Amino acid sequence: MEVKEFLFQMDAVPHVSGYEDELVKVLSDEFSKYAKVPVDKFGNFIAHKPGSGGGPKVMLSAHMDEIGMMVSAICDSGFVKFSTIGGFDARTLLAQEVIIHGNRGNQKVFGVIGIKPPHLTDPAERKKVVKLHDMSIDTGFSKEKLETLIKPGDIITLNQEITELQNGKLTCRAFDNTAGIAAMYCALKNLEHFSHKADLYFVATAQEETGFRGAITASYNIKPDIGLAIDVTHGRGGGLAEHESCELGKGPAIAIGPNVNRKLFEDLKKTALKNNTKYQVEVIPGMSGTDAVAMQIAEGGMITGVLSIPLNYMHTTVETIAVQDVENCGKLISDYIIELQNWEGEPCC
Repeated sequence: MEVKEFLFQMDAVPHVSGYEDELVKVLSDEFSKYAKVPVDKFGNFIAHKPGSGGGPKVMLSAHMDEIGMMVSAICDSGFVKFSTIGGFDARTLLAQEVIIHGNRGNQKVFGVIGIKPPHLTDPAERKKVVKLHDMSIDTGFSKEKLETLIKPGDIITLNQEITELQNGKLTCRAFDNTAGIAAMYCALKNLEHFSHKADLYFVATAQEETGFRGAITASYNIKPDIGLAIDVTHGRGGGLAEHESCELGKGPAIAIGPNVNRKLFEDLKKTALKNNTKYQVEVIPGMSGTDAVAMQIAEGGMITGVLSIPLNYMHTTVETIAVQDVENCGKLISDYIIELQNWEGEPCC
């Protein structure tokens, strides 16, 4: 399956943090063609591709959860109150179409997040940002009917499918972080006909958006020598300056900073240069905000690195990526795995 088709498949199912079950089924169907695919007690999806021996144990990690919402109450008026799961910017939710996944996900109830029209607001109101607790979802149903379809605790996703833009760009609600999973999938496919000594664990972690929980549990279970987090980073869209963003179409970003092992950073750069793979360098002076935060300090610690796919408009309904960045990220991962044939267990430079 090609990268774009795989992204469309993942986008078609909800995978809000803590409710990733449907996405696990999609991943199992594809990753099982190339590796063994267990799921751990926490709900992390793991594809294990054993090496020929004598190499390091490598954990490649891309979180599979998306930010979303949850029903908090059904009002007498029939309107639905909701809370967010993960870091939504409330400003982006106004006038959005949503899907409430009721009756254990088997019932889709469509709705809209509506607000008072500008004709009926005074100038002072129009200058204020609408608070989340002032928003409601209108499904058109009465309270009595809604209570047969949904209940507090049901998840809500934005009704936003992938749209193709020009120059190989795609936009949708949740490329953070299906883009990272697609890069891992590319790497796994690339390695199908190559021998490698490294013992590989491709992990789609659960609940990253609510605290790196999946990466914590998977790291303790796998106990890898090397942990490589694959995530997204801020693209240059939305007026971001060059020093705080990466450009779409210029390749994955290789992170440097305290959350990253210096030798691994240099090795990834050398691998990219050797194989003519586009890449960028991202300076992260503190926590990376990725699964590498948890992996770096699991048990006795591990060698960690971060690869990020540039993404415009993060945590909005129109997250935008360039497909070639995903493919180049997958290529860099697989090339690096092949380069590990001479692994000597050096912890740092």
